[in-house]
Amino acid sequence: MMTVRSRLAELLTTHSLRQGQFTLSSGEISDIYLDVKSTSLLGEGAYLIGKLLWEHIADWSPLPEAIGGLTLGSDPLVTAVSLHAFHQGSSLSAVIVRKEAKGHGTERFLEYPPVLTSGARIVAVDDVITTGGSTITAIERMREAGFVVEDALCVVDREAGGEEALNEFDVTLHSLFTLSELRKD
Repeated sequence: MMTVRSRLAELLTTHSLRQGQFTLSSGEISDIYLDVKSTSLLGEGAYLIGKLLWEHIADWSPLPEAIGGLTLGSDPLVTAVSLHAFHQGSSLSAVIVRKEAKGHGTERFLEYPPVLTSGARIVAVDDVITTGGSTITAIERMREAGFVVEDALCVVDREAGGEEALNEFDVTLHSLFTLSELRKD
């Protein structure tokens, strides 16, 4: 019988893992591209990612109050995890970090429910971590808003220095998969 993790690995390798020549958001050139949104935007993919991320978080003590990350890659993830927490009788709010401050209304970088207040513990999330730059941007913005961020989760760690970069910000990286686990040769 296929496990949740093995089914997600299958979806990621089928829908998200691409071979060719790609320029990554870090500016690096790679022969592998991971478009996790191609999996996280599928109902089954979102369900499996949310379930596995929540199972990872549910073991932490104390539980974080929210999960947040930089739009767009983390948007389906924070929603999926928040829903899984709710279905398990827990509360885990979702936080979306904008790339640029909203140009009207509140003019802020973060979108989150009013139940979150300064000092709330938030786990950062990203679909793919390469050098950690996007995740660090999200962490900095969440910290600037008064939140505590000590852990980060990702669906896939490309094993390209992101974990070390996050450690420099006193953040521990946890991943569902590494690139070497998913890579087709």
